Amino acid sequence: MNILVILRMMPDAASELQPNEGGIAIDREWLDFQLNDFDDHALEEAVLIKEATGAHVTAIAIGEGANRVLQMAAARGADEAIALDAEEGGLISPRDIAATIAAVARDKAADIVLCGVQSGEDVFGQLVPYVGALLDWPHISGTGRVTSARDKLTVSQERGAGVALTYEVALPAVIGVQTASKAPRYVSGSKLREAAKTPIARATLQPSAFERAAMLVKLSPPARGSTGEMLGDDAGQAADRLMAVFAANGFLKG
Repeated sequence: MNILVILRMMPDAASELQPNEGGIAIDREWLDFQLNDFDDHALEEAVLIKEATGAHVTAIAIGEGANRVLQMAAARGADEAIALDAEEGGLISPRDIAATIAAVARDKAADIVLCGVQSGEDVFGQLVPYVGALLDWPHISGTGRVTSARDKLTVSQERGAGVALTYEVALPAVIGVQTASKAPRYVSGSKLREAAKTPIARATLQPSAFERAAMLVKLSPPARGSTGEMLGDDAGQAADRLMAVFAANGFLKG
């Protein structure tokens, strides 16, 4: 069995994000980048399936710091590493990378494509259905547990109100992982140093197979609204201030 897992590098959400001069992208000059959290769980799920079935895992990483994350993926159990050359400083659009992912899946004779259910630059989770459509494979997103048996997968998907659904999905398939069956494992420094010897292949971005239906025309930080007011620790003063606010806003009559 061959597994392809997609790893996208995202700007650190804790960083101060600002639009660039053109106003249609994030200024990335001083940003730190880290592996998309959901893709981290997809990698762990891929390694867990490998440990259970002897599968071969190929990791393909996109974005700034791809080589670093591929070294980590090899230390965790990936057998092959591929860095995808993408537009420097641009968004990792699911529409733009789906054709390349599908081409690599065909080249590697993949049985399963795993990626995170969404990313900071794919908040609608479009990569899984795009790749599934190009490969004409069944696809399912929002999974919490994936197990493999012969020519099918058993996939758990959480719904609202504590309800979980279990699907049997025929292979080959594309899976969007929300939570791995186990938490992503820790990698020691010695394993990372050993994994640094893993050769990293390169893939070139293929033309998008999807027409552009919309385009980003402006990016701006949220407008700052009114700030909150601390009422202090004195209950009487707090009550007086609340009554004054209610009166000023027409909530009191008489």
